[in-house]
Amino acid sequence: MEYIHYHSEPELRDPVVIAAFGGWNDAADSATTAIKFLIDRWKPTKLAEFDIEDFFVFSETRPTIKYVDGIQRTIVWPSCQFLAHKTPDLSHDIILYLGAE
Repeated sequence: MEYIHYHSEPELRDPVVIAAFGGWNDAADSATTAIKFLIDRWKPTKLAEFDIEDFFVFSETRPTIKYVDGIQRTIVWPSCQFLAHKTPDLSHDIILYLGAE
């Protein structure tokens, strides 16, 4: 079984990883909010994501429900994803990791 699903393989220059783990240690959602800000700002390329089913105990890391326009409900499952951003102004490209602890 493959645990990681790859979406793309861009050529990156000496990449640096910035990681944020959601959960009890993400005080006031500060780490995940910072990564989400970078994702929103940079629009990075999705590199890969974990198949979470074998790694999470869903009674501890539960899915959430998101309401759209106050009517439609959508289940949001925990996820672990890697995204890449090329930074021509810097000497390193950046890999962002956003996932549940």
